[in-house]
Amino acid sequence: MKKSNILIPSLCAALLASSPLALADSTDKIKVMTRNLYLGADIFPVIEAANTDPALVPLAVTEAFQAMQLTNFNERAEAIADEIQRYKPHAIGLQEVSTIYTQFPSDFGYSQYGYPEQAADTLFIDYITVLQDALDARGLNYSVAASVTNADIELPMVSGMTPEGQPLLTDLRLVDHDVILVREGVIASNPLAGNFTYNVAMDVGGANLEFTRGYTATDLNVKGENYRFVNTHLETGGSEPFKSLQAVQMNELLTIMNMTNPAATPSILVGDFNSSPNEQPFTSQSGIPGLDGLPLVPPYLQAVGTGNIDLWTQKRKEKDGFTCCFSATVNDADTTLYERIDHIFLNPQGKQIDKIKAKVVGDDAVDMTVNGLWPSDHAGVVGKIKFLAD
Repeated sequence: MKKSNILIPSLCAALLASSPLALADSTDKIKVMTRNLYLGADIFPVIEAANTDPALVPLAVTEAFQAMQLTNFNERAEAIADEIQRYKPHAIGLQEVSTIYTQFPSDFGYSQYGYPEQAADTLFIDYITVLQDALDARGLNYSVAASVTNADIELPMVSGMTPEGQPLLTDLRLVDHDVILVREGVIASNPLAGNFTYNVAMDVGGANLEFTRGYTATDLNVKGENYRFVNTHLETGGSEPFKSLQAVQMNELLTIMNMTNPAATPSILVGDFNSSPNEQPFTSQSGIPGLDGLPLVPPYLQAVGTGNIDLWTQKRKEKDGFTCCFSATVNDADTTLYERIDHIFLNPQGKQIDKIKAKVVGDDAVDMTVNGLWPSDHAGVVGKIKFLAD
């Protein structure tokens, strides 16, 4: 394979009110949410530019940065905070929790490996701070119980022109996180965070950039009952080598969950899995040494095949439950979602279930912001789980 498509191993840290869900806490056991916050721009044009001609990368990065500002996370965070206020989940799994930094002038390409001499450190926006501020303004106290740093990527963009007509470059740095938030009064302990062993990596102008993904987990105590709560964002699927990558990431995550839950506490796994229920097992044609030619199982089928219950399938009147996807500009009011890739899975570990409820959120036009933006390019899912008393 060409270097731009190689999948490389990385260190795996810590291996070893109106809604029926908006009920009073006295009737709840545990309520959870999964929400992809959305960076605010499609980064694939940047990857395409890198594969076509590295000289085109600064312009592609500039367009992505402009798109991110137009999709305005400060505004979208208010809509997401409204959802959280409505359902008041005990724990929330967040994906695409971005921190953006800039640096002028750019020093990209000055070192022998193409990386900047110094990482950009002028903060432009921190998504988790923006969201927590919006929650605080609503009288809601949600704290970070676990967080993982995934991709940390810095590239130059065009930020102006010299009098001589030469481009001025500013470095733009994206740091991606997965985060677990817990509501005030929920006891969280034993946090775990790590990155998957295999991630996409590519050469951009001599810089080897790794698009790392990961997971977070924590123990929760809600009203005296214990749970293990896990959150992840897997690689995109669809084509090779990505679908092979997400399959091995899911296998790794399930292995880690088994290794780190020796007390067999009921576990709740949430996230953006980029995997739908209608996918089928396949033979890897990824070109990845050690994987190519192996039979692999998509993440969704791995989850339900290892004792996990998909909360959505427990609905009495199951609807499509689609969560994906709005356009990259998130201003398309007439969009029809077309697949279900954001999930809440429950492994009861032998406990008897009383009731399960699930609801898709952020998919109705009334959920859009005052300026006509969807809260994210994904809808979210809220679930409520109640066990029978022991």
